[in-house]
Amino acid sequence: GEEKEKEKKAVIDITNFTIPLVWRFFQGAYRSGCTEIKIIFDSNKALDDPYHYFTTHSAYTELGQNIPKKTPLVMIQTLVDRFIGMGIIETGKNYCIIKEMGELTPKEFENSLRRIFLVIIHMFDRLSEAIEKNELGNINICKEFHTIDLNVDRLVDYCCRILNKISTSFPDNKKTLLFSTLFLLEIIGDEFKYMSKHLALTKKSVKETLPFAEKIRGHFETYYKLFYKFDREQVIKFSQDNLNMWKGYYEEKYKNKKQVEDQQSSILRHLKNIGGLTFDITELRIEMEF
Repeated sequence: GEEKEKEKKAVIDITNFTIPLVWRFFQGAYRSGCTEIKIIFDSNKALDDPYHYFTTHSAYTELGQNIPKKTPLVMIQTLVDRFIGMGIIETGKNYCIIKEMGELTPKEFENSLRRIFLVIIHMFDRLSEAIEKNELGNINICKEFHTIDLNVDRLVDYCCRILNKISTSFPDNKKTLLFSTLFLLEIIGDEFKYMSKHLALTKKSVKETLPFAEKIRGHFETYYKLFYKFDREQVIKFSQDNLNMWKGYYEEKYKNKKQVEDQQSSILRHLKNIGGLTFDITELRIEMEF
């Protein structure tokens, strides 16, 4: 019954976990709808900062970042802050208990989903602005996009949590399509992070990518409108635009054909990925009509 659904508890022992595992386990418990999550840790072990883990252990090392380690509780607090509606309510020497702070409602789902679309559109705007104003060769542009994209990730997790927790929110077949859509929206958000890395690494203007960026943005906006107001004519036009997008991409690519994959063609490639993913989520939206 409803009562049992309300109280879903999890215990996660993070001793010897890498930071990516800590994320995955907590995120898994959160998305599945747990109301209480107990985390057990080794209080003598300093841990990596959960946010900058990827920044320090990946391509970003090229940009020279060094982040100090944190005590487990500070690390967990930082982690919990990233998830909407959760708070630490009890702490002990080697454990802490995190509980749900608010009520989940279908209305919250609607609001959060709409915010995801708006954050992605904001990222398109910010990208065009950065390219136009030559905000290049600086790690700060990376950090800014990471921060904006964090909002997409938070909202996606929150939406998944609501879908899992409120069994009556949508029919099952629609739920599956919404989960897939959310998953792909998260990947679209990530593409902006990769592009910002190319902006941070390039020394010369990448303004030639602007027309393509505008095209892909228009693509995404069409999908956003279609999502809320399905229209057959729009879908046909969208499908046609999709073919033109690929044509445009290859024309650009061959126009500046270089032996080395430079930052500019990398940006084009990530924009093309967003175009492809947008077409995928449009297919899922079409399926919701049936």
